[in-house]
Amino acid sequence: MATPGLPQPSGATALTSSGAVRAKAGFYHGYIVTVATTGAVTLYDNASAASGTVIDVIPTTTAAGTRGVLAQPVPVANGVYASFASGGTVLFLHDA
Repeated sequence: MATPGLPQPSGATALTSSGAVRAKAGFYHGYIVTVATTGAVTLYDNASAASGTVIDVIPTTTAAGTRGVLAQPVPVANGVYASFASGGTVLFLHDA
């Protein structure tokens, strides 16, 4: 259920390897694992590299179907970059 007054996810990006989730400032809302991860996935407040402030970590061997949807979205100043230590597919939720 949507929380009045909080930004709601209006965009989603699926990744299978390291890459940009969002290339500009906005809000990160969480994730849904669609294919189990075989290594940790670390998310950074950065549009193009695995550096800067860590905003979320998906643990190693997270099962498909696992949802990490945040009650309050995380504001990001630069964008969101996901660094995959190994395999898996994750749908990242953010604003458009």
